[in-house]
Amino acid sequence: MYKPTYKKRTARMISWVCGSLFTLFSLLYLFVMQADLLATAQHLLSKGQTVYSPLWGAVVITLLLLLLQGVFRRIMVYPLRFHALYYFPSCVVLGLLTSIVPQTGWNVQLSTNWIWLTVCIFLYILVTWTALHFPDRKNGKQNAFSFLWVNFLWLALQFCMVNSIANTKDVYHYRLKAERCLVEGQDSLALQVGAKSLQADRSLTAMRMFALSRENLLGEKLFDFPQYNGSQGLLPSFSDTTYTHDWTNALYKHLGGKPGKNMKDNTQFLELLSQRPSATAAAKDYLLCAYLLDKNLDAFVTVLPRCHEVNDNLPLHYKEALILYNRLHTTPAITYKNSVIETNLNDFLHYGMQYTHATERSNQCRRMYGNTYWWYYYYQKPSE
Repeated sequence: MYKPTYKKRTARMISWVCGSLFTLFSLLYLFVMQADLLATAQHLLSKGQTVYSPLWGAVVITLLLLLLQGVFRRIMVYPLRFHALYYFPSCVVLGLLTSIVPQTGWNVQLSTNWIWLTVCIFLYILVTWTALHFPDRKNGKQNAFSFLWVNFLWLALQFCMVNSIANTKDVYHYRLKAERCLVEGQDSLALQVGAKSLQADRSLTAMRMFALSRENLLGEKLFDFPQYNGSQGLLPSFSDTTYTHDWTNALYKHLGGKPGKNMKDNTQFLELLSQRPSATAAAKDYLLCAYLLDKNLDAFVTVLPRCHEVNDNLPLHYKEALILYNRLHTTPAITYKNSVIETNLNDFLHYGMQYTHATERSNQCRRMYGNTYWWYYYYQKPSE
């Protein structure tokens, strides 16, 4: 017979294992993956009056979710094979809690895929009906492992559900972390966020450009990062109201001026700003980079001598642009020679000739020369 003592011992083991796995998942998920998102939510909902602690926040939320599981356990009675389903309400709450996006006016809203969540709840009800109508066998001693593996499966499915209904978009999380680093003055850390990813949007790009500028690396490492928005990616859009912290004031103070709300073109704004006495050296580098991003080499070489002495001490991308400019013009306004960079340009051009298909040529050249101005000039098509 299936002895009560053995069944109780098995039930305790399954309960302990499921509880431990859920606790570990929740703590790591909240502390490692969603800390910046929850910090954003608390900052907005408290109107900046409180600060979120990632460690204590993860601990408190996990304890509350375990308490919710305990309450649900008193309402429902599942067979041992379905013990992990006690954590379904906690997983739903965890997913919803981490599905927020900032909104205008110190507010947030959920970004959950409600259709998918509805499907998950329907499947849960279906599984619950099955569990209640097919209880554990009372005759015969079953191996505890036969109960464990199926509970592992239920937990894994619920953890996947959390990930599917939460806000797990890479670029969004890059933005949150980079923004926090900017506000804290940790520019080098901000530049490391998502550095190996090709995913980016205008807001993330603007943050990276600000961090590079404060590190005096704008002309040196501009093309270490994807540039999908041309010169518009240098500055944030006024229509973007999803920033948690007002780091943009620090940006425009760094430049020495702020564009009016009707000023939509970044290059035009930077041209006007560079003529004002309040313009900083950073603003002039921003203008030079705007010309590079607009692929306007003629304007670049016109302004460059006003901002920098034309020699080998120029930032890398400025030198790359000058070599390319000299290659494209028979009578260049500025003559600049650098044998090393000229050799690299020749290698880049010859390397691309190996591939006849345009897409393959672009991808292969990006692998080898994606962090050069030349790849951007020949292959990148700005999205706006």
